[in-house]
Amino acid sequence: MRISSLLLLLLVFSCSSPEEKKVTQSKMANSVMAHMHSSTMQSLEGSVMFEDLGEEIKVTADIKGLKPNSKLGFHIHEQGICEGDDYKSAGGHFNPYHKMHGRPDGQERHLGDMGNLETNTNGEAKKVILLPKSNDNDMELIVGKAIIIHAGTDDLKTQPTGDAGGRIACGLIQR
Repeated sequence: MRISSLLLLLLVFSCSSPEEKKVTQSKMANSVMAHMHSSTMQSLEGSVMFEDLGEEIKVTADIKGLKPNSKLGFHIHEQGICEGDDYKSAGGHFNPYHKMHGRPDGQERHLGDMGNLETNTNGEAKKVILLPKSNDNDMELIVGKAIIIHAGTDDLKTQPTGDAGGRIACGLIQR
């Protein structure tokens, strides 16, 4: 299935006008993705897409296999390493501007603060977040970092992590 999708994409791209190719290349260059996995929840699958919209970063999460009817902390962490059952290898929340932990739409927040994922009765979480950019290079700063889903709810205020509990899933943000 991947090969046929790739061939279709190549066919469409090769038949595109130069202007359409520039737009397609620009969209591809302005987005990155993380494929999520868990060492403790074998059925977990999904991805998190980041798109640079200029003044903000659009985050689109689509993840299955989480605990049903839950609210789970969701952050970018400082290291691009997803090793061990507890994912401590990912380090702390990504905070290049040395701010306090906060809401994803707040002025005072880590660059990695994305709030919570809310799951439905099937353990599925779909969420779109618009993160305000502090600097033009914020999108570049997150490439190579890890995304962590926590076992508990981020209270959006406790320092420095929102008291979101253990780490249950991880993914690397890549081009």
